[in-house]
Amino acid sequence: MQNGLNVTQQGYVPVPGSIAHHQRNYQTEQSAKLSIADTGTSLIAGQSMSSTEDKWLRKIGAEQKLFGGVTVNGSIGETALGTSNKSLSAGFKTSW
Repeated sequence: MQNGLNVTQQGYVPVPGSIAHHQRNYQTEQSAKLSIADTGTSLIAGQSMSSTEDKWLRKIGAEQKLFGGVTVNGSIGETALGTSNKSLSAGFKTSW
């Protein structure tokens, strides 16, 4: 289980005769990951919300470890506009 919180504050330099303005954006993320050790497969389910959207956006995905440091990831999630965001990627990691 994972939880995360990200806070961004933007500040504006005041112009003579005006008041300084600060804007804060918050984003929180929650996820759970189930790893099936013998197969190299992981299933992930989560959700995120930011102060600009004020709506939970859900996401599910899977990761498969193949051979020699090669992994394949796929996910599908909601967007604030109501459409889906799909992703498929592969990676390679090694050290020597």
